[in-house]
Amino acid sequence: MKRLQNLPLPLSAIALLTAFVLGNFDYQTAGWTFFGIGIVAWARLDAKQLLKSDRYGFSPAIAVLAYPALAGAQANVAITFALALHALLVFLILMSRHLSEDIAQAFSQKQGISQRI
Repeated sequence: MKRLQNLPLPLSAIALLTAFVLGNFDYQTAGWTFFGIGIVAWARLDAKQLLKSDRYGFSPAIAVLAYPALAGAQANVAITFALALHALLVFLILMSRHLSEDIAQAFSQKQGISQRI
């Protein structure tokens, strides 16, 4: 498990990125396999780590790109919309975490200033 955390991207992002590349090179079968691996890896491993690091938020965004690349003209609008909505939700979660950290830091600095006075 320690090796997986040392990768530059999470396992799900690597699998989904591979699916995207394979879809663009018309290797649909292999691409769908990696897409499935990426979705399972996101659900089982990486989604739990979302609040620990921003790098775990890449997978939903890459899934939005990989699905149309694999499905081509048969891409379902509802599935594409659901993937985009999920990516937006993950983005909002990450932004709310950053905002809460910034607000907490601002209040701690404010208290430090008033204590010095």
